[in-house]
Amino acid sequence: MRKTGSLIGILLVLALLFVLFISPGYLRREANPPKTPQSPEIPAPAEREREQEVTLFFPNQEYIQTGRADLPMLKTVTRKVKATKETLVEKVLAELRKPPTEEGLSTALQDKLKILSAWQEGRRAYVDFSSENLYGGSLQETLLVHQIVKTLTTLPGIEEVQFLVEGEKRESLMGHIATDEPLGTDRL
Repeated sequence: MRKTGSLIGILLVLALLFVLFISPGYLRREANPPKTPQSPEIPAPAEREREQEVTLFFPNQEYIQTGRADLPMLKTVTRKVKATKETLVEKVLAELRKPPTEEGLSTALQDKLKILSAWQEGRRAYVDFSSENLYGGSLQETLLVHQIVKTLTTLPGIEEVQFLVEGEKRESLMGHIATDEPLGTDRL
């Protein structure tokens, strides 16, 4: 019995020594491992603007003046724009606002129409108009909606456009064309 008691005593002393002297240093090392030199994190470079060719659609003045159904409502113009993927929709809309230099074309995106924001999420572009000055006849609204939808859906990855007014979906922009759901070229 004495041997067993001595053995237990020795084991208790060793366990106590381990807890008092060895374990704290061991635990400190585990909790705070030594620092090893690491390479500093390098932030990803911001995407640079790059020039790209885009196809813009502009209202055909002859169609507007004559109402002839055999004429195209819109004609295309190719321009180069500098943009990142994040700014492409905004930059293209700014190009649509500029009157075309080609004879017989105009723009439905008049200066009086204010776009609050425009962006792309997935395959959908969003165009958010201010309600200020957002009125007109059916032809004006048709030209505006068709010009924007046809232009933006030619951009990479965009299949449809959701129009907003003051950040909300509305039945229409000017009262003539339904814009409460996204529009693609197949739904114009």
